[in-house]
Amino acid sequence: MSTNQQLKPNHADKKHGAFKLLTSYIWRDRPLLTRAVTFLLLATVADVVGPMLAKIFIDDYLLPKNFESISLILLLSAYLISQFAAAWFRYQQTMRFTDIALEAVQDIRKKVFAHVLKLPMAYFDKAMTGQLVSRITNDTESIKDLYVQFLSVVIGNVVFLAGILIAMALLNVQLMLAALALIPAVICVIYLYEKFSGAAVQEARELRSDINGRVSESISGMTVLQASNQQQRFSDQFSKVNQGYYLARMKTIRASGALLRPMIDLLSVLVLLAIVWIFSLQVVSGVAEIGVLYAFLSYLGRFTEPLAEITQRFNLYQQAMVAGERVNRLMQAGEQTWHQNSSQSSGQTEAEITKGKICVEKLNFAYHPDKPILKDLNFQVNPGQFYAVVGHTGSGKSTLLSLLLNFYSANENAICFDDQPIEQFGHDSLRAGIGLIPQEPFIIAGSIGENIDMGRKLPQQQIEKAAKQAHLHSMISRLPNGYQTELGERGTRLSTGQRQQLVIARALAASPRILLLDEATANVDSETEQVVQRALMELHGQVSMIMVAHRLSTIKHADNILVLSHGEIVESGNHQQLMQLDDGLYRSMYQLQQQAAKVEAAS
Repeated sequence: MSTNQQLKPNHADKKHGAFKLLTSYIWRDRPLLTRAVTFLLLATVADVVGPMLAKIFIDDYLLPKNFESISLILLLSAYLISQFAAAWFRYQQTMRFTDIALEAVQDIRKKVFAHVLKLPMAYFDKAMTGQLVSRITNDTESIKDLYVQFLSVVIGNVVFLAGILIAMALLNVQLMLAALALIPAVICVIYLYEKFSGAAVQEARELRSDINGRVSESISGMTVLQASNQQQRFSDQFSKVNQGYYLARMKTIRASGALLRPMIDLLSVLVLLAIVWIFSLQVVSGVAEIGVLYAFLSYLGRFTEPLAEITQRFNLYQQAMVAGERVNRLMQAGEQTWHQNSSQSSGQTEAEITKGKICVEKLNFAYHPDKPILKDLNFQVNPGQFYAVVGHTGSGKSTLLSLLLNFYSANENAICFDDQPIEQFGHDSLRAGIGLIPQEPFIIAGSIGENIDMGRKLPQQQIEKAAKQAHLHSMISRLPNGYQTELGERGTRLSTGQRQQLVIARALAASPRILLLDEATANVDSETEQVVQRALMELHGQVSMIMVAHRLSTIKHADNILVLSHGEIVESGNHQQLMQLDDGLYRSMYQLQQQAAKVEAAS
């Protein structure tokens, strides 16, 4: 299930959530908004003054042939000043609205990314990376258009229309009423446009996110994709989604082409004919002035243009609202998932792991209610003990580590650290007390020191101590830049074994009391395996360790080995004890690995 399918509220709730999210930023910076509106009002006054001055020139100076130089110079100067002032005020207004937009988008993007970083692992089991990236980047960028391209234009043009209508009323009420009829007609056009294009805009946005998701998925899995000769299948799937996006966009373009600018132009021509007809009647009655007609025609051109701009920008409004709804849905979906996994929220006390004792009692867990993964697990790890967990694929080994890390919520009080339920530990204290060494090393594009520190601002001495514990310090010392050596993306400058040692150093740098290892030696050579094993043995007795192991040779010195089968502990004991069990699962697994190693060595 993709993120687009999760927690879909009804249409009214979606609009309300998006509207609340977007409008909250409009009122956040009131001083900046006040300045923007002030410049908008001044620009409107300056714009409206122009045709009024032109009307005065025609009726009071041009037609009567009154060419008094001082009056004309003053009139011309006032006209030029009004036009320059209007341009400057418009520029200032645009800058202020852009400032509001960029600050809003920056804050939304920061909050969304911070929220995604804190989401429980259960959320990412169903999420697609490309879709999340699309929401954090593309959708937040579309929200910017709401403030810059839509909000600024709509507010500016509404105020401008009000100013024009006031000026028209001062000149001629009948002509103003004829022009006023254009507004309800435009509102009907906007309503029809939203009705015909709303679903298509939503569909296009979702399909665009799917395109990003499929591209991200294909690129990240390119090796497997080409090795299994799946290029054509993935290409066909992408083409299908891409075609759907094209058709959805064409629907919106057809609606826009039929209902926006062409319809506004048609309505403005009809209004123009009405004004000319009314003016001709007034001429016959002898109450009309040529300057008034000129001013009205000038105002009408400025009157229809804002309406056309509003309708044109309405497409951006729809896209921004859809984007805002998608961002808001991500935030809300995450919050609901967070509450469903309530044990991952802040603990009720300031409990900290100081000893490293682990107690698991009657632990049950299932990703789906009808498919249990772990069944009634019971064991206890005393401080400093080394426990290993083994079993066939799908037996629940990695799931157990995920529960100990609180990535997923288990049944209440099933897991305790230092005799306190896991629910009592806050996120920070839990992460400080537990170190994780995953099977696949995660290396950031930074220096070796930064990869060990991971933003914790640890002293250099502590970083070097961790590197020594991981038997990596001597290698780092031989590098020209030492701990400041820059690593490429995914740590490509290091070997697979060195990357694993780096991850071990990272886990040890914070001096955790518990160390969890998820098949830490599965992807390293035998030489590196021995180095890793030696590092772990040196920690034996100092740190409580639980190691999920595929290579059973690495856990021969474990204090206790838990053998899982179909989510249950079927055997328990140290290596010697388990090897004495006739027909034991651990014994058969160990013997098979030993035989495989002999065959490999012989070949």
